[in-house]
Amino acid sequence: MARPIKRGLDYFPLDIDFFNDIKVRKLIKYQGGKAVAVYTHLLCNIYRNWYYLVWDDELPFIISEVTGCDEAYIQEAIKCCMNIGLFSKKLFDEERIITSKGIQSRYEMVCKSGNKKAIVSEYNLVSSEETPVKSEETPVKSEETPVKSESSTQRKGNKISTDVDIPESEKQASRTQIDYKKLIEFFNSETKGVFGEVRYPLSSKRQDSIRARIREHGKEAFVEMVRKATISEFLKGNNSRGFQATFDWLIKPSNFPKVLEGNYDNRSKEIKRNNPDADRLEWLAREAEEAFRS
Repeated sequence: MARPIKRGLDYFPLDIDFFNDIKVRKLIKYQGGKAVAVYTHLLCNIYRNWYYLVWDDELPFIISEVTGCDEAYIQEAIKCCMNIGLFSKKLFDEERIITSKGIQSRYEMVCKSGNKKAIVSEYNLVSSEETPVKSEETPVKSEETPVKSESSTQRKGNKISTDVDIPESEKQASRTQIDYKKLIEFFNSETKGVFGEVRYPLSSKRQDSIRARIREHGKEAFVEMVRKATISEFLKGNNSRGFQATFDWLIKPSNFPKVLEGNYDNRSKEIKRNNPDADRLEWLAREAEEAFRS
């Protein structure tokens, strides 16, 4: 299976008038200067993956580790960003998606400057008649009327690349219902309880996580992730740490792609036979690799 095309960015520009923008000034006034760190950390996470971020309940904790701010404060800062228009409040309330027109415009601009083909499909807030914004904080009317991918492809003005095929799995994930019962039956049958028996019906939180992973990576990737996890000795608990993956661990936004990319694939048995500390060294190597990626 071909390696997925990288959709995220390696950098994004920050306008020199950033702190003069009225919305940033409001953010600082209402939440203090620390809120800027929360906001820019969110921008980094968004651009690292694509042009939007799916809300995860662990996001405040992740930002807290980096910024040193309390999780409760981070939640209030994010809420403020929504209320003053730095992110689309309507899109967040309806879909738990963090993005804005400015983010999407800048994503397209960076892709074009680097001769990279941009795909702004789902949650498209940009139209070609409008001038690309210079800062994230430029007021936009389209924040109130987000356009989903299935309808945006029919609108003449939307800036969607016409020379790039959107993977069928992504199209299906956005326009079809997910049969959670069959998905759980597949998971339980494939893993044979090694990661715990998942019971149906699922909680809304689990459904949101599954839908987000399928939206980001496609249904085929979900199947591949389950199968790769099932044959991973490390994830099944054969390690010196006593760690064993669970269903909820596998579908977290930070873990799902790592399993898919082979971070937990089985290593050489010969190395383990010659080195009794191989499990511990393997764990440390993975921890170091994750640290460099974060």
